[in-house]
Amino acid sequence: MPQNDPGLWRMIVDALEHIRMSLWQENIRPHVMATVLSFLIALLRALVSGSKFWHSLLEACLCGTLTLAVFPLLDYFGMNLYLAVSIGAGVSFLGVDWLRSILSGAASKIVERWTSK
Repeated sequence: MPQNDPGLWRMIVDALEHIRMSLWQENIRPHVMATVLSFLIALLRALVSGSKFWHSLLEACLCGTLTLAVFPLLDYFGMNLYLAVSIGAGVSFLGVDWLRSILSGAASKIVERWTSK
């Protein structure tokens, strides 16, 4: 009877382990890698600049969250998901305040053009 063969069960467990590791490497690893790198860069940058610990921690969390928000955009435009690592590192190095000022300026220009018509 095949179900009594210990080699069969070992083969099934190995196949399930291979599937689990494949999913981890292909689907989740870029998300974890980009978020952790973004978090660490933002935390270190904020601490070195002299910010308080809690402010630095919150800014690092914001940078990690913004990095995760980039993944659906990259997927939508058909780009490589590992590009989020570079984007997250850049945003973390420049900071959330810099990104907010850039986006706020762009949004105000768009609203001005839209309302002036």
